[in-house]
Amino acid sequence: MTPCYRALLIALAVTASPAAFGQGSAPTAEQALGLSPIQKGVEYDTPTGDEAKACTIKAERDGKGTSWIVRDGSGRILRRFADANSDNVVDTWCYYAAGLEVYRDIDADFDNRADQYRWFHTGGSRWGLDENEDTKIDSWKRISPQEVAEEAFLAVQNKDLERFERLLLTTEEAKSLGLGKTLAENFADGRQRAASEFKQLVSTQKAIDAKSRFVDFGAPRPGVIPAGLDGSTKDVVVYENASALADAGGAPEQLLLGSMVQVGDGWRLVEAPQTGATGPELANVFSVPTLQSSSAAGAPSDEVQSWMTELDKLDRQAASLKPADREKLTDRRVMLLEKLAESATRPDEATAWYKQLAGLLSAAIQADGYKQGVAKLGALARSPGVQRVGKDLEAHFRYQQIAAENGLAYQNPKADFAKVQQNWISDLESFVKTYPTSPDAADALLQLGSMAGEFAGESEVAEKWYRQAAAEFPNTVAGKKAAGAVRRLGSVGKVLPLTGPTLSGRKLDLAAAPYKGRFVLVHYWTTWSGPEGDFAQIDALRQKYRGKFDAIGVNLDSDPAAAKAFLGKTKSSWEHLYDADGLDGDRATSIGVINLPLMLLVDDRGRVVNRNLTAGELETELQRVVR
Repeated sequence: MTPCYRALLIALAVTASPAAFGQGSAPTAEQALGLSPIQKGVEYDTPTGDEAKACTIKAERDGKGTSWIVRDGSGRILRRFADANSDNVVDTWCYYAAGLEVYRDIDADFDNRADQYRWFHTGGSRWGLDENEDTKIDSWKRISPQEVAEEAFLAVQNKDLERFERLLLTTEEAKSLGLGKTLAENFADGRQRAASEFKQLVSTQKAIDAKSRFVDFGAPRPGVIPAGLDGSTKDVVVYENASALADAGGAPEQLLLGSMVQVGDGWRLVEAPQTGATGPELANVFSVPTLQSSSAAGAPSDEVQSWMTELDKLDRQAASLKPADREKLTDRRVMLLEKLAESATRPDEATAWYKQLAGLLSAAIQADGYKQGVAKLGALARSPGVQRVGKDLEAHFRYQQIAAENGLAYQNPKADFAKVQQNWISDLESFVKTYPTSPDAADALLQLGSMAGEFAGESEVAEKWYRQAAAEFPNTVAGKKAAGAVRRLGSVGKVLPLTGPTLSGRKLDLAAAPYKGRFVLVHYWTTWSGPEGDFAQIDALRQKYRGKFDAIGVNLDSDPAAAKAFLGKTKSSWEHLYDADGLDGDRATSIGVINLPLMLLVDDRGRVVNRNLTAGELETELQRVVR
């Protein structure tokens, strides 16, 4: 960072209190928007033209300190420059996208130089440390496996040895893991060779060039090496055969990363990556060594690679075709996935391919009317390949089959829907009895609680199924959601805690103004749940009961930009909380959101008075409770 740029940052000192505006000491919004993150590649909102002219900057109290807050013309936050230690100098520079903070430069030792860099929300989870304050990250305090894979890809693409070495397990970190003798020796050997092998790789490889792009992280599920094995003193969590998946000019490419080990809140590589099936030995911590002289363990054969390449091509083609034109492509995609599953040498690999196959068939049945897929799901559940993997995979295919059958039945306009629903409930009950410990049984129990219980107005039945799911699957999303549903069923008369940032960038608290003293509708929704009609009715009632009734939306879409665009086209002037994890996030699981929309009404003291109503019932309910 240049001295003049740093001077501009320091110029945003919080020397003015909110009352001091108008005395000429405040920075302008234009100055503030001229600042940019120290680290490259951050995607954040940068208004231009008339949008930039409409932006404002104001000093606002933020906890114990004061921050300069930059907002756009609609009031959405764009930047926050904070003074964490109240010395009247900015030490935290925050950047936002769609109202959510995505990145932060931090001067943690308050010497006017940033020494930490953090990513948030849709920006990721990385937390980099810069010990010598030269604007370059020296180590990662937090980094996910996906982000390690992307960093490794970028290091190879840019021939950046320093970037790669930041991802390597250090000697001190290896000691902290309490590794057994064999594993410690193998990791040490990998570290020793890593720099020279990385230099050799980037000087010779041609698969990843400037036009290539990172796509995803690939690996089997992580495993735990238990304490006591080979003299180890702690459990060690490891991915093996990890890879960075890339798009190299339209062709799929894999950067083989070998093993990846968890250290605190971060993950580390233990050797140099490879782009081909030959080269130095890639460590496989569950059975060292795993690479013979001519081929890498876990690297796909030429035949398997050709199937994967064709499948990727067909997947892209299918996305652009009409449903009627996708059937032949679906037939071929099903065949390729079967071949990939059957050729897998490890159960976890086979499971991954088989589950992808089940997902493809289920989606094709319900979206495209691919009726032969129902029989195919049943046949696969009984197939030798699935039987070899185990009972849980058989259960998965069976669950997908009954769900697809139910979906097809509901699509028939001549169907007896009461009978269809009863058949679905009977199938679910039978599934739970046949596969009681299957992971899919947790979702089946949720569906039973919803359809056989809540949908039918049978709260006791619903609670029975939800409690079973919560007790038998407590650590799963479905189990946590079931526990949330039990809480919701018993929520009438209890205070509903609801706080957090909104899509507009504001902070919301149901217990504070403007909601305190008003009846409030809490509306859980997504762009695909058809909320337009509900919004219109809610807006009309907000006008009719102005000052006595308000609404709070809770959006569960995965893309905040899409949710904001949707709100811009609809009649919704109230605030909306947001959770990027959608129906699997804390906001949905804590209250047991299973079907959308879900509406709860709380009274003027924040207590739930109705735990499940529709927009059409809302006015009658308000007439009953509002005085």
